[in-house]
Amino acid sequence: MTNTPDGHARAPMSVGVSLFLVLIIMCRDSHQMWCLDGSDCETSDTCSLCEGAACLRVQRNQPGRGVTVALTCLPHDSLIHTYHPEGCRTELSSGDKLCLCSGREFCNTSSRQMMSIGLLVFSLFLL
Repeated sequence: MTNTPDGHARAPMSVGVSLFLVLIIMCRDSHQMWCLDGSDCETSDTCSLCEGAACLRVQRNQPGRGVTVALTCLPHDSLIHTYHPEGCRTELSSGDKLCLCSGREFCNTSSRQMMSIGLLVFSLFLL
C-alpha cells in the first residue's frame, strides 16, 4: 500500500478493476478467435484453448463408440473459412457433421457451461 498526500493508504488495483481490464482485452477488435481444442470435451474435460481464424466442430458416428466430437481452431493460413460459409453441414460420403463458426469466442462448443468455464479459465490466465 502507498500513502497519498492526505495520509490515506491507497490499495493496489482492485479485483474489479482487474476484471474490467480483462474484459477490455477480451473484447478487443482482432482477427483471432479463441476456441476449444480437443476430443469429447463435454464428457472428459480434457480440452485446451487454441486461437485461429475460425472454430471447427466435427461430429462423427463411430460404430461401437457412438457419437464423438472433435473441436479445434482453423489457422489463418488454411483459408477454409473463406470458401465455406458458417454453419453446419453433413458430409455425404462419411456422414460426419462439420460446423464452422467465427461469430463469437468458443462458438465450437454446444454447452453454455463449457463456454462459461472456458471464459473463466481464460480470464484467470490473463490475471
